[in-house]
Amino acid sequence: MLAVRRLVLTLALTVPCVLAAPAAAAVPTIVVGDSLAVGTKPYLGSLLPGYPLTWDVRNGRTTPEGMRALRAKLREVQPGAVVVSLGSNDGPDPARFADRMRRILAAIPPSSCVIWPSIVRPDRKGDETGLNRVLRRMAAADDRLTLIDWQGAVQRGAVILPDGLHPDPAGYQRRSQMIATALQRNCAAPDTGTDTPSAPAEGGVPAPSS
Repeated sequence: MLAVRRLVLTLALTVPCVLAAPAAAAVPTIVVGDSLAVGTKPYLGSLLPGYPLTWDVRNGRTTPEGMRALRAKLREVQPGAVVVSLGSNDGPDPARFADRMRRILAAIPPSSCVIWPSIVRPDRKGDETGLNRVLRRMAAADDRLTLIDWQGAVQRGAVILPDGLHPDPAGYQRRSQMIATALQRNCAAPDTGTDTPSAPAEGGVPAPSS
């Protein structure tokens, strides 16, 4: 049984709103990803005033392509956090995706927090069930990794995907809110004073045991 580390399923808020001030200082953050990351770019910065965001996002990007882009950015930036939006354009093979995830996580500095939304995509792109299982397993094994429950938001009807993959503008705003909440609650720079346990993100649940 895998030890329970940190798996935070960040729920979307009922309506977009201004976030509360973070408990600790903002951290330099790299955002790397596909078209879903492209869609958050108009919103995420305004939700994270003071956060230095470095973007490398492109439509249609696969995880190997995103890995190369991330490694290039890591030569330029020492991030406190990395937001990864990849997997939607990959094949459905969980073993291959797990290998790609391991290489991405190995490339990210040990002290950096990682935010990664779960995957929802149309049938024509292949079943995402195995890929999301890999994401949950990796989060249980690596306490740097926080998952965003994008799949749950879609299943609850909180987000509409007109083409089965991309949300409408309101959905992109909600996705951005979920990412911003996770960053502020789980990836803030550590306090140099006395240790204080950080509050879990809204909707946080333990990682599954398998």
